[in-house]
Amino acid sequence: MLRLFSHLNKKSEGQALVEFALVLLPLMLIILGIAEFGWLFNGHITLTSSAREGARVAAVGGTDLQVETAVLNHVGGSAVSVNSGDVKVLPGSDDVTVQVDGSIEPLVGFFVGNTVNLNVQAIMRLEFKDD
Repeated sequence: MLRLFSHLNKKSEGQALVEFALVLLPLMLIILGIAEFGWLFNGHITLTSSAREGARVAAVGGTDLQVETAVLNHVGGSAVSVNSGDVKVLPGSDDVTVQVDGSIEPLVGFFVGNTVNLNVQAIMRLEFKDD
């Protein structure tokens, strides 16, 4: 009786291998997509945080150079790339806006391309008035 069912076990092992091979590609795409999204989202959070840091410096009377230095120092060491000309300080009557443009290289390029451009801004109320 065991000989009768022994060939079924070998066929089921092969079937499991084929099913695993068919499921592996979509599973890997989902895992890589989640990792890519997390990487890009982390870059966006880093850039937003650096824009806030620059706006904080500008709100207490910092110069444009001090704002740019604060932004570049905050981004330094991360995966986000920001050049010195990518930081813009836009003063208003009661607030200041800091716009930062940056780019990040994705982990896997086939989802979104070679580089992803990020644009963020932070607005803070001025802590003083020049009268």
